[in-house]
Amino acid sequence: MLKKLGMTGILSAFLLTAGCLQKETSHTLYLAPDGSVEWVTSEVNVHSDETDPGKRLAEEQRYIGAALVGTNDVARGFGALGPQSAVRTRVLRDERPFHVVTDARFRAVDRVLERLFTDMGVRTSASLVQDADQVTLGVRLDFGRPLDERETPVSALFDDIDHVRFVLTEGHFSAVTGFDVTEGVSAMLSSDWLERAEKACEEKGTIEFALSWTVG
Repeated sequence: MLKKLGMTGILSAFLLTAGCLQKETSHTLYLAPDGSVEWVTSEVNVHSDETDPGKRLAEEQRYIGAALVGTNDVARGFGALGPQSAVRTRVLRDERPFHVVTDARFRAVDRVLERLFTDMGVRTSASLVQDADQVTLGVRLDFGRPLDERETPVSALFDDIDHVRFVLTEGHFSAVTGFDVTEGVSAMLSSDWLERAEKACEEKGTIEFALSWTVG
C-alpha cells in the first residue's frame, strides 16, 4: 500500500495501486450560483513505465481503448455518483503519452461530495444552504471508524484529489474554511487543512471544510 501526504494519503493509503500507468491528474469543479456543479478531470502525460515492451503496449492500449469508448475509470467513477446527464470523455491526444478529459454535470455539489467520500468508507455529512445572496457548502468528515479497504468505481476520482480546484462560474467567494482562494473565484484545499486532515485521520477524529459564495 502507498502512503501519501494530504487528502490522497487519507483516502488512498488504504487502496492498492495497480499497474504501472503514470499520469498527471487535475480536477476542477465549476460551481454555479445554485450549487450545481460540472466536474472536469484532465489526465495528461499518460503512459506506462513498464519495461517490457509488450506489457507496456497492452497496458496503454487498455487505457486509451476504454477512453475512446467512454468506459475509462474516471467516466465510470462519475457514473457511480449519479450525474445529471451523460458523462463525456474526450481524447485530446490518442498517441503515447495520452491526454484525456472527462466531465460530468451534477445537480448539487453537496450530494456529490457526500456520496464521493461515503463511497470511500468515510462517514460524511454535507449541506448546501442559501441565505439571501449567499450560498454555503459545508462538509464534515468523520474518521472515527476504520476505512474499508476496497476498490470502488469512484476510487479513480481520488488520483490527486488533494489538488482539486473549485471555480465559480459567477460571483465570488465570501468566506472559506480550509481553503486558499485566488482572485476571489478559485479555491483549493490549503496545505494547513490537509495536514490537519491527515492528523484527524490518524487520531480517528473529525474535520470540516466550507465554502461560501455570493449569488445574484
